[in-house]
Amino acid sequence: MTLAESNVFISMSSSADQDYPPSNILDPSDNVFWMTTGLYPQEFIITFKEPIEFRQIRFVTTNVKRFVMFTTSNTEPRNFDTILEKTIPNNENALQVNEYTLDRSMEVRYLKCVILAGYDSFANIRVKNWTLMNDVFPTVMIAIVYIFAIIFGRLWMKNQKPFELRNFMFIYNILQVIFCSYVTYESAYVWYEERYSFLCQPVDYSYRKTAIRACAACWWYYILKIADLTDTIIFVLRKKDNQITFLHVYHHLTMLFFSWYGGKYVAGGQSIFISILNSFIHIIMYAYYGLSACGSHIQKYLWWKRYLTQAQIIQFIAVILHSSINLLTPCNFPKIFDVAFLVYGMSILLLFSNFYLQNYIKKGKDKKTTRIKLE
Repeated sequence: MTLAESNVFISMSSSADQDYPPSNILDPSDNVFWMTTGLYPQEFIITFKEPIEFRQIRFVTTNVKRFVMFTTSNTEPRNFDTILEKTIPNNENALQVNEYTLDRSMEVRYLKCVILAGYDSFANIRVKNWTLMNDVFPTVMIAIVYIFAIIFGRLWMKNQKPFELRNFMFIYNILQVIFCSYVTYESAYVWYEERYSFLCQPVDYSYRKTAIRACAACWWYYILKIADLTDTIIFVLRKKDNQITFLHVYHHLTMLFFSWYGGKYVAGGQSIFISILNSFIHIIMYAYYGLSACGSHIQKYLWWKRYLTQAQIIQFIAVILHSSINLLTPCNFPKIFDVAFLVYGMSILLLFSNFYLQNYIKKGKDKKTTRIKLE
């Protein structure tokens, strides 16, 4: 079947990449192709201005696992009949060139192809060429360097005097407040502009302005999770080993990977809720740390650290509720991410609750007991 003729055009496609548009499907060259974006299934419809007859189809793909083709000779694209359903062997990112002969020749006005699954969980993602987003390996290396920095940094600091770092900490925390405010604003703008639903909000994988803006917000969120690792390095250099707890390291490492996978595969939709909530909490948190870095004359007025921890706990409860609702609601959002957000939210809620119990409830009781004994 020759498609590169004036008689034919692509009338519908489920996604579009600006560099590899759906119209490329009609080009007979194997070097020119349509690139899908987002989640499977992906589909397109070829429309013929005048009906044609054909019996053979040459299908050239990459990483496609299973597809089905439909045709109709009706004047409108409806009442399609299935003509072909195939599973294609994996060709390890190389071209999959297959020719299929139908049982009989047929007259066609519309040809619909639905790609049901691929050898990757997701079709091509828009952020693949963005810094650090093509592959998870750089993120893994960042995590490894982070762990080694803690281990060897603490060993090196045993024979060193703690660094003061007040000026650096003040500037660092102010920058965190600025960038967290930016991510909060961008995420909230997309949520408001698109009238996002708390119950179900699929990811918009198109190149619409707000969709790309959501991608950018999620990417910046990931970059901030890398910057957050500086918190631990500051603790190491100041010899604040008591603050380098399992909770602290676990939270930083897991958020690093959650933000990467979220930014890579589900940048937008349901994920924006977490970006708004967590970035807003971080504005308050880094504002507190920035003011604390100013010295004791400011620290005596910082009475709200306890309430910051409470806000973090409320945040995790909100994430758990959000993910639970999404799991129970029919929604075109990857359930694996809802499950991951739910399980992670529960684990971090338990750890933060234990931290709050040990540092504010038990210590408060101990202080009262000591006071009674002294009296």
